[in-house]
Amino acid sequence: MIEEIRVRGVGGIKEAELSLKGDFIVITGESGSGKSSLVRAMEFISGKRAHTNYIHALEDSADVLMTLSADRIPGLDQEYQPQDGTLIVRRQFSRNGRGRSMIQNNPVSLNLLSSAMEKELVIQSQFAQLGLIDPAIQLDLVDSCGGDLLDQVKKELEKTFCETIATERKIVGLKKRREETEELYQGAETVLQMIKALEIDEESEKKWEAELKELDTKETKKAALAEINERLSGGTACGGLIEELESVCRDIYESSPSKREIWKESIENMLISCQSVARMLQKELHDLSAEGSIEEAKERLEKKIGMLRKLKRSLDLVNCRQLIEYSNKAKEEMAWLKESHVELDELENAAAEKKKKTKNLAIELRKLRKNAAAELALRVNSHLRDLAMEQAHFSIDIEEQVKLRSNGAEAVSFKLSMPDQSPLPVGKTASGGELSRILIALQLSLGDDRLPGTLVFDEVEAGLGGRTALLAGHKLRELSKRCRTILITHEAAIASMADQHFLVKRDGEDTSILMIMDEDREKEIARMLAGDDNSYEALEHARSLLNTSQNGAASE
Repeated sequence: MIEEIRVRGVGGIKEAELSLKGDFIVITGESGSGKSSLVRAMEFISGKRAHTNYIHALEDSADVLMTLSADRIPGLDQEYQPQDGTLIVRRQFSRNGRGRSMIQNNPVSLNLLSSAMEKELVIQSQFAQLGLIDPAIQLDLVDSCGGDLLDQVKKELEKTFCETIATERKIVGLKKRREETEELYQGAETVLQMIKALEIDEESEKKWEAELKELDTKETKKAALAEINERLSGGTACGGLIEELESVCRDIYESSPSKREIWKESIENMLISCQSVARMLQKELHDLSAEGSIEEAKERLEKKIGMLRKLKRSLDLVNCRQLIEYSNKAKEEMAWLKESHVELDELENAAAEKKKKTKNLAIELRKLRKNAAAELALRVNSHLRDLAMEQAHFSIDIEEQVKLRSNGAEAVSFKLSMPDQSPLPVGKTASGGELSRILIALQLSLGDDRLPGTLVFDEVEAGLGGRTALLAGHKLRELSKRCRTILITHEAAIASMADQHFLVKRDGEDTSILMIMDEDREKEIARMLAGDDNSYEALEHARSLLNTSQNGAASE
């Protein structure tokens, strides 16, 4: 709870320091004196959004330092934890829009400051009554009375619900990927078979084109050699050069029979050489033919190159490397596609189980909420009777919703009824004063674990007066025994009940905050009663109120 608060440059407060004592503390002052500036300072230190118009007109920055007594705060690192039960928080904000937040003199983010202060300081403004109309706040108030079991079931429902949603998203994502994969790799089995049959590597196309060029060269060479061989050795239609040479040699012999021996050696050598050349040509042709049919080899290569180019065109690829990458990817994706149905079945089974569990948890949570709502309504009605609302009956409707959410499938409605009147939502039937009393009754009905270290009410008693204001004061004092309660008020009867009283005064542009006691307090109570702190009757009434409150406090 708050022990000290130092404010500089917030609203009308140039500088003020408050040291808090006691359980029930009131802050009073004339309208427009600057009480709201103190509330803004407390909102500022609790992590609310800052605005430059919050800064005092004569200051360049706002600065709020607060000392609290606190136990260990869940979620905070050790360096930010209370030391010897003391927590020091600070926040600064300048006109240029820059700010700084600190816990235990260590810089922190605004989110961390807000989180740390969440259970330490709660401010209920004069508009907090409007929160009673908010179904989300109503639901939270009901849940606060459900104890650990409701809290546990609620958390388990939220966890299971989120897991179910996550699983269903996985199913949708998996189905979408399967559809995309099937579309992308439609006919991929045939393509993969073609790629496998081609036995390609990254250089296949270049190698095959080089081989085809080499075959063209061989084919040209073979044709040329065959033609030479035919000219030399002759063919089926006619003889060749060798045969013609032999005929020429015979003619030589016949023309000069006497010189046959002279010609013989030269003629024989010539014919032997020609026959040797013919044999060499025939061997070369035989060797070329022994390698297989060039035409068939060319046909096979041209077919492979054609298939390769067709594959590239159909897949919109540029080279063999991309084709190999496609092949590898396609194999992986096709394998995944075959195996993914198992994963899909598992996910669908898991989703069905989680949905079933979510439904059961939602049913259990609804039962617990109905019990909590009945308990909360019972407590609130008990407090309302003490607040002069004996004829009113507060009730809570738990209505089942079709759509299940992470926090259940219920809509909560706070209702109020008078004798011979059907229950109506509090926002439609309750007056401002009744809403104020319901708000106080609800705070009193919460468990101690739901109450903050310090609870600030900003004119929450607005709309009350006379006996109802007095009764509200007693209830606020009762609440202060469970958590430190600060009330900004215009009600003298309530102010007289406080353990500590601060007076807010305004002088020009400056607002001062002073703790008042004895005579000063009597005068302030008198001012609140009659608007005149010098009125004898008002002063007597003020003394009477203070004495009554002191006697009541002594008997507690």
